[in-house]
Amino acid sequence: MDREALVPIATCCNLSLQPRRRDRENGMANGGHGAMVHGVGPGSGTLSREERRRRRRATQKYRTAHATRERVRVEAFNLAFAELRKLLPTLPPDKKLSKIEILRLAICYIAYLNHVLEA
Repeated sequence: MDREALVPIATCCNLSLQPRRRDRENGMANGGHGAMVHGVGPGSGTLSREERRRRRRATQKYRTAHATRERVRVEAFNLAFAELRKLLPTLPPDKKLSKIEILRLAICYIAYLNHVLEA
């Protein structure tokens, strides 16, 4: 789905389609590849911040905690889609829709309701 199709929903829901400021400032808006040089400069005998982060993320405890957080996030995401799906009219009402179909249908339904209000 293109960004232009999401603009009406993003503006009414106060959502931003831009990367978060922290990500832009750290050079992460380009897919997570910051411009960090490893082992160069004063104190090159110590690990860089990114290297320490990589090593911490490699531990089993961290991976387990991350997997748990991710499961909770995905469950919340799926519940939100289920709630949105209940508000959308389709025939038959129990028809299984993909997430992209739910979003597209929501966009069309919002546009329709807008049209009804303006008429």
